[in-house]
Amino acid sequence: MAISIMFVILLVVSIVCNKRIVALVISFVTVLFGLFLLFYSFAKISGLDALDIQIKGIIIIGEGLLLLVITSVFISVQETKKKMM
Repeated sequence: MAISIMFVILLVVSIVCNKRIVALVISFVTVLFGLFLLFYSFAKISGLDALDIQIKGIIIIGEGLLLLVITSVFISVQETKKKMM
């Protein structure tokens, strides 16, 4: 879970620094990390530990998708402001 928090912090920093491509890449990496956890738990781990990791993977995937939506909205707002000027 600490890694996903670090992804969110990196996303906020990249948005503040106006690095739009970096923000999108961080969102995609967050989703891919969640998918990795989900598939790893299906393949290698059994028992209740697998269920715990699967739930965390699904939470991280959802977080990554939310970050992707937030980043897309932020980019579209920036582009709209540029066109207005």
